[in-house]
Amino acid sequence: MTEQNFSDALWEAYRRAGTQQCLAKQIGIPQSTIAGYFSGRYSIGNMTVSTLIKLFPDMAIDFWGSDTFDEEPMRDELLEIFDSLGPRDRARCLALLAAHFGDKLREEPQPAKKVAGSQVS
Repeated sequence: MTEQNFSDALWEAYRRAGTQQCLAKQIGIPQSTIAGYFSGRYSIGNMTVSTLIKLFPDMAIDFWGSDTFDEEPMRDELLEIFDSLGPRDRARCLALLAAHFGDKLREEPQPAKKVAGSQVS
């Protein structure tokens, strides 16, 4: 995980909220603090854990690099995005997936393995 990852996520949080003021109100920190992260006045690398948790309450960190990653939230988000698309955009989405993962899509499906209570393929 890099500062750029957090910067990208902060921009996405801003995009979802609509304005810096709305984002600030949602998470309970001053708008000037958010503006400071965007302007570079504050380093994202020095963001407090408290602010990080407020900004990304659903964030999961795998401290030890274990194989217990729960991919279900990511799968749910991907399906939610796909479900929100119209028929033309769904076709485009599938075309993009086929273009980037064609070899993987042509492979025989492997039975799912159980890892820490979740299905992993």
